[in-house]
Amino acid sequence: MDLSIEHGVNFQNSLSSSFFTQEQQSLELLQSSRTVSFYQALTVVNNIIFTEKNRSLTKPEIAVLKGAWENQDFSEIGQQSGYKAGYLQRRIAPQLWNLLSETVTKGQQVLKRKVRNLLTEVVINYYQSNPHLELPLFDSQFIKGQLPNSKLSNFYGRQQELYHLKKLINNHRCISLTGVPGVGKTALSAKLLAELSLDSTQHFDFLVWKSVTHSVRLQDLLSELIDLIQPDTSLNLPEYTQALITALIKHLQSHRCLLVLDGFEVLFKTPNLEQRLDYKIFMRRLLEEEHKSCLLLTCRALPNEIYAMSKDDRSILYFRVDGLDIDAALNFLSDQGLTDQNDCLDLIKTYRSNPSELATVVQKIKHFFSGSTEIFFQHKTTFITDEFQSMLDETFGESLEQTERYIMIYLAKKLSLDPAPISFSNLLIQINSSNHISASTSAIIKALENLEQLSLIESIKDPNTKEIAFTLQPVVKKYINTDPLGLVQPQNSFPSLANTF
Repeated sequence: MDLSIEHGVNFQNSLSSSFFTQEQQSLELLQSSRTVSFYQALTVVNNIIFTEKNRSLTKPEIAVLKGAWENQDFSEIGQQSGYKAGYLQRRIAPQLWNLLSETVTKGQQVLKRKVRNLLTEVVINYYQSNPHLELPLFDSQFIKGQLPNSKLSNFYGRQQELYHLKKLINNHRCISLTGVPGVGKTALSAKLLAELSLDSTQHFDFLVWKSVTHSVRLQDLLSELIDLIQPDTSLNLPEYTQALITALIKHLQSHRCLLVLDGFEVLFKTPNLEQRLDYKIFMRRLLEEEHKSCLLLTCRALPNEIYAMSKDDRSILYFRVDGLDIDAALNFLSDQGLTDQNDCLDLIKTYRSNPSELATVVQKIKHFFSGSTEIFFQHKTTFITDEFQSMLDETFGESLEQTERYIMIYLAKKLSLDPAPISFSNLLIQINSSNHISASTSAIIKALENLEQLSLIESIKDPNTKEIAFTLQPVVKKYINTDPLGLVQPQNSFPSLANTF
């Protein structure tokens, strides 16, 4: 698996004969080795003590418990909590150990060095004895901003992606989570923050979540971010944009933050050139100036300004988010009431395990086909969600260059006749022999790279010949062939293309 910045990080399911290969041994091992976080232990301890003593732990008691959990000495606990070490060691700790021994471990003596092991067993037994209870999704006090709970409560799989992201955020200043609409970029980043908030081995001072639903002035966004990190400083913020950027960077220098901007590309969709320039300068400063924080961007594709800016110094790590792994997708469909495995595998392959696309087809199967995949496949069709179609409308209506558009149309028509991926060499021959377009090899390669970046085409490399070939998701292929709004071939740009096969 290639984790280099040059090639980015890609967990795309193979589209060749190995598409359904079950290479999940390491993932299953990871899933089975669940750990208990301090926040989960604190939640259980407080529940038990409140039941037994009608009170919760005090702040000094929590400070001692957290320090013992992390194997700190009392001088370290005192420095971090603001209490004197002697007070914590001689007054608070002995009473706390007695309280825990009496109520939580039911007579088993609790000592500082045993706290983590004892409480881990207590937490596991507590939830096994109370199966109707769920482990807390995240520590809301640790996360600044409002996580989308709906994304967390319906989360499937992604353990391998989460594992690698937890490694990458410690070594990179900026990571871009890219992928098609509905694939789960927001859910993955929200789940990452939720797990980090419960993981005492991760050392971020703040986890900051900011969803960008519309283009806003940079000054407003900066003020909101600073207010999330340090609310007490929000009344004394500078007036000018560059001074606000400096203020935010100072916070990122003095505190180790993981800052998520969800829907990042929206910020660059404003027609206001001055606002786009402000955001470009903002990103350049975040990438170039020294700080100890990490920026996580979720977007379909990086805006051109940022992509061009980061291309030379490779300051952004590209992390491609693709569909769910096969087991997770099967579990998702099973929970939706679809149980025929062969039918489910067919749906998974057609919709590339995209959770949003799968949810849409399941809803239509339930509504129109009595929930029967057997009846549905007798009248099989390919659905396109409104979100996905909106993305394709925008892409074909505004974004694609002539060469890129020609490649997309050619692939769609060719794949409709033969589903086998089209090799790069055959694509070159077709374009060079076409009377409708003239493009150099370098221009074709640039077009293919851009289409891959936009998640519009899929590439496969032959394991033997190493030759690259290209294909389309069935949803994209259907959109091109049906051209619902007349955006694919405006003014009949390629009049005889459909007849060239």
